[in-house]
Amino acid sequence: MLEMRFDKFSQSAYFNESGYGDDIHGYVARESGFLRAAAFLISRCIMSKPFKTIEEQIALLNMRGVKTDLNTPAVLLRESYYSIVNGYKEPFIDQDASNAAQDDRYKKETEFSDLHSLFKFDRNLRETTFHYLIRAEALVRTVCAYTFSEAHRDPDSYLDQANFASEKEYTEYGLANYRFNLQKLHSELFNKANRSKREFIEHYRNNHSSVPLWVLSNDMTFGNIEHFCNLMKPDEQSLVCRRIVEATGKTGSKYGFFSTKEMRIGLDILVKFRNICAHDERLYCAKVGGRKNVDYVRMLTYLRRYVTEAEFAELIGRIATLVDEFSNESAAVSHVLMKMGFGKIEAE
Repeated sequence: MLEMRFDKFSQSAYFNESGYGDDIHGYVARESGFLRAAAFLISRCIMSKPFKTIEEQIALLNMRGVKTDLNTPAVLLRESYYSIVNGYKEPFIDQDASNAAQDDRYKKETEFSDLHSLFKFDRNLRETTFHYLIRAEALVRTVCAYTFSEAHRDPDSYLDQANFASEKEYTEYGLANYRFNLQKLHSELFNKANRSKREFIEHYRNNHSSVPLWVLSNDMTFGNIEHFCNLMKPDEQSLVCRRIVEATGKTGSKYGFFSTKEMRIGLDILVKFRNICAHDERLYCAKVGGRKNVDYVRMLTYLRRYVTEAEFAELIGRIATLVDEFSNESAAVSHVLMKMGFGKIEAE
């Protein structure tokens, strides 16, 4: 015989599939969950991007106002629609027309070759910039490891938290989360020293019983090095600044003074731009910093501190050449680059 139960609040009743009554709240919860799942699946079907052939991609570009040419199919097959169009369309979009159409619409006379030129410029810019950022990374790694090891002669001294800045000193740097960051750094260093599979670290671990910092640092990322530097004692940070000035040949020049605050700010910016380059993200329009107010051109002023003047002049010359090359290739790209401040970069 079927049993029926009444909900004590609504006095409503119903039966479950097995013939046993259930309270209305459980029923509503199950029905709501089903409806949410169904809505999710429907939205996935509506919003999913179906595969498009090269011919269909070109037709879509044409429909949206982009002129294509005989080279377009090969470029799309080689580089991909997503990388070029989705990555570099923004400067060429007609916002009013797009709003009206509820879809992308491009400015008049936009050509696919314009998007491709901006894409190529950015790729070349990443490759060029990365070359000098890893030089800056190598300098900071070497100077920090040398300075710390000079002050703390025990090979495992980097595993002793007492050899780093105090919480008061760290806070005076203007930095937060001291305990978390110190513990995180300690864990990183301990794991690399004791578990890293890198051949040169295993050699020291097996043949010398410990891994000195000047060896271990070669297995540290630029981000690791930045956090290590931020946690160094104040007098050691000051010495790092002086040694960076010496190593880059800037002693006695207008760049001969380098404050620890400037170093910490600069490292944060360079690490972020280095990661943008390494992860193949858009560089020409990138902005980093707490307020997203440091663009590529401004980043160069921070990078200058960490390379020699000859290296910096070489970098500026290579960037200026790229700007000229791709500005001549596309008037639209020239306009975009001038607007982004690249026109201020001139070979010295």
